[in-house]
Amino acid sequence: MEDSDLIPPDDDTEKRRVGPKRSEASTRAVLEAAYREMSEHGWRGFSVDRVAKNAKASKQTIYRWWKSAACLAVDAALGTLGDAKAPSASTDVRDRIAALIDPILVAVRTGDGAHAWRAALLAAADDQDAGETFRAWFSERVKIPLRHILAELALKGTLRRDWDIDLATELLFGPVWHRLIAMRGPVPESYSRRLVESVLKALSPN
Repeated sequence: MEDSDLIPPDDDTEKRRVGPKRSEASTRAVLEAAYREMSEHGWRGFSVDRVAKNAKASKQTIYRWWKSAACLAVDAALGTLGDAKAPSASTDVRDRIAALIDPILVAVRTGDGAHAWRAALLAAADDQDAGETFRAWFSERVKIPLRHILAELALKGTLRRDWDIDLATELLFGPVWHRLIAMRGPVPESYSRRLVESVLKALSPN
């Protein structure tokens, strides 16, 4: 993120954020511009000035709607995932777990999605509020559903009863983050099934 995008905190911060309610069209324009900005310039080169110009919005308006540039970056990435319908309980368990991974894998494989998501993850790591936004999304959309699935398997005896949800999520998503941030490599299409198999094997009772 560029230094010019930093707004020094003061007593009027909350007052500046009070203003007209955001319209759906304006919000979408800003989020799309922010996503393009991450795709083209990454997080370190992220510029709210450019986002505002491309979205035809004022910088002041953006900071009324988002607490920080990092919060905007994370929202822009999460906004590309949509609201996928969870598979039914009768669906094969591997497909149910893979459905938790697939939206992100599709997003990072689409266009310059890998660059944008790398930027968003770095933004979440840099900023407390952005990090909380990402963790809240991750808990609701991934961790809690995964916990329910693994609990079902444990009751059936097909999973260790001492399974750990943090270990499971790390096994499931850790390799994705590693490819995106550390290795900056591609994410293959078959990756979700491979990751699911690794989780189930690691937590197998045998």
